[in-house]
Amino acid sequence: MSKFGVFLYEGFQEMEFWYPVLRLREIGADVVVIGVDGSEAASSTLGYPVVPNVAMKDSRPEEFAALIVPGGNVTALAENLAFRDFLSEASRRGARIAAFSQAASLVPGALVASTTDDVPQRMRTLLKEFAR
Repeated sequence: MSKFGVFLYEGFQEMEFWYPVLRLREIGADVVVIGVDGSEAASSTLGYPVVPNVAMKDSRPEEFAALIVPGGNVTALAENLAFRDFLSEASRRGARIAAFSQAASLVPGALVASTTDDVPQRMRTLLKEFAR
């Protein structure tokens, strides 16, 4: 099965982070939580902390078949050149990128969920792509 990365950053939206992580784990996918700002915990918009599996600086774009960017407070992400370069390189190498809510504007050409309510449908679309 393919390797999926889900980005974690300060101010992520809980449901848009946990739904893909849990759904992918449920089907036995290799899911890696990637800390944009390092290996320390990041807090959600409601203040719930999550510890990443790996810091973004310690992973490589070519490791992933797909990358997911949950919405939330994406202001810092928009200004993070290393994050944008990571996504660009992954996309160039053929990784499927999914971006939810506020994150959608950061990733041209991504599979987009405009609102949190759209996340389950977009995850079904993503899973169908990798079931082929």
